Amino acid sequence: MSPELITAIATLAGVALGIAGTLSAARIQAKGSHAQADATLRAAQTTAITQYAATLEQQNRAAQRTAYVGFLALARDFVRRAEYTRTPEGDRDRSAQDLREPLHQVQTAFAAVELEGPESVLVRAREFADESFHFQDRLEVEGHVYRAMNKLWALHFDDSPRGFPAIESLDRLRAVTGRLSRDDRMHLLCSSDILSTADSLGGTGARWRTEFLRAKSLLMPYVEEAVITEGEAQAIVRHAGTRECSVGDLLTSVQTKMDTALNSFILAARTHLNDTAPEPA
Repeated sequence: MSPELITAIATLAGVALGIAGTLSAARIQAKGSHAQADATLRAAQTTAITQYAATLEQQNRAAQRTAYVGFLALARDFVRRAEYTRTPEGDRDRSAQDLREPLHQVQTAFAAVELEGPESVLVRAREFADESFHFQDRLEVEGHVYRAMNKLWALHFDDSPRGFPAIESLDRLRAVTGRLSRDDRMHLLCSSDILSTADSLGGTGARWRTEFLRAKSLLMPYVEEAVITEGEAQAIVRHAGTRECSVGDLLTSVQTKMDTALNSFILAARTHLNDTAPEPA
């Protein structure tokens, strides 16, 4: 082989090796570029998802805040109206005695909280909605007895118990009623001839009958003086003879539960809205 041919072959081999090296470097560089592009894409996707989640969380919190504020405003209005029904002014104001529309507004606002959640806030809102229903129900069913009793208390506000013997008699009647069984109280409550029903209850029924008639007689002077009507007197003594607690005590108990539930709702809502930790996936 001539020296010229050997030189030519060596030159071609060098060129080929150079081309191969260049191509290999290009491939490495391309792979690096692709990897960098993929990493950039993944980072962009993560950033977009994070920003979207943050925006969505912010929108959710805004919607929740709106629902909570609406519920709180109507709940406080219901409590104010409920308190007003228990004052002398409220007793004379028929519109204050009707809590059906305010209760409907509370229930509508509760539906918004129910949609927005979370459960920690919803359970507190539900407690208030339930207690507000109980208050309105008690007031609607037994409010006439409560208002009739308030007329008597208005006359004896500053008197000692001795100056208000009717209330002592009603308390004794209620104490005897509390010693009756639940079934016996139901029989008295549903009876059209309550005295005959009492006669069938034995010794306790006889004591109940005595206290019932005494309380009824002590209310009659108020009927004669037109402080209360005869129907109101009958409702007062019948309620004391069939319930363990007075209407006032029942309403006080439910109102206390309403106040507690509303305060718990406020605390739960505030805690949730101020919690900046991300929601679990």
